[in-house]
Amino acid sequence: MQQPPVGAGTVSTHLARFLIDAVPGPDSGRLSLLSDLGPDVLRDDLARTSTQSLLTVWEQLVLTEPRTLIGPRILGNAPIGTFGVWDYLITSGPTLGQSLRRAVEHLASLGDPAAEQLLVEENGRSVVLRHATGSWGPDVVEAIDLFALALFLDRARAAVGRHLIPSYVTITHRPPARSRELTELFGTDRIMFGAPYNSIAFTEDDAHAPLPKAQPGLERLLVQHAELLLAASRPVLRWHDRFRMALATAFREDTVSLEKVARRLSLSPRTLQRRLCENGTTWREQVESIRQQHTLDLLRTTDLPLQSVAGRVGYSDARALRRAVRRWEGQTPGDIRSTARSTVPG
Repeated sequence: MQQPPVGAGTVSTHLARFLIDAVPGPDSGRLSLLSDLGPDVLRDDLARTSTQSLLTVWEQLVLTEPRTLIGPRILGNAPIGTFGVWDYLITSGPTLGQSLRRAVEHLASLGDPAAEQLLVEENGRSVVLRHATGSWGPDVVEAIDLFALALFLDRARAAVGRHLIPSYVTITHRPPARSRELTELFGTDRIMFGAPYNSIAFTEDDAHAPLPKAQPGLERLLVQHAELLLAASRPVLRWHDRFRMALATAFREDTVSLEKVARRLSLSPRTLQRRLCENGTTWREQVESIRQQHTLDLLRTTDLPLQSVAGRVGYSDARALRRAVRRWEGQTPGDIRSTARSTVPG
């Protein structure tokens, strides 16, 4: 299997900082308790936080403002420089088309090159940028897709120095309840929903015109700087921690399988099993461990019926759930809940 790209499974702290700052109030503080989203990590431009932690941030953003265009809306607070060297790669090249290609080639300077797929192509009339993200929860995927399209449009407008209007936009999702906001954001009603892929297109004239901020040799220096920064960067979480977070996310999304979790980590199933063996554990042991953790969390923090809890953690019925809880804790689910309620401050 091909080696994963440099930066796979991680994102820059520029992106992590921005998204955490977009989460309102106390919810942002709770996210900082994650080991790779603490203040010390986020202050370090050479640190790389895990994609799984960033997905937790996206989940919180979507929960905070459900059924809104949260992805595009938060970009109002992202001036050039927010995303580090990547911002300058996309705004300072000789032309918009060339700048888009450089930004795509050096996606790892900002995001996870294994989780985000980007492509720039020409069809004779337009220069088109396509985007797709990983197989996360549907609401999170929609938020990330719209964020990505809006980000590229915002930076394209900064690059050309005017209110650039795309030729058209295609979106794989259904029209949102507030689709008029998207029309205003993109500046066009040529938006196709339910499309085969997400994309934003610019006319060839717009894409090939010289950019006002272009300077000879600047693009080459920015590329070298981006490559040096990525080479010097370091992931904060150990591999096993990243695996545990990926598996926990799979439980939340009901996508627990060796193949799907391996894909999240940019590994083959066989390589994932070998890595677990090297860490002194197995896939089955880890699934059981996360299932136990997830089950106890649901019992202690929710009033879901036992049948619903059982379904969420992969048991056929409440009877199987009761047997598992008694095996783990020597107590019944009712005992677990009673203890949790008695320890909550009055």
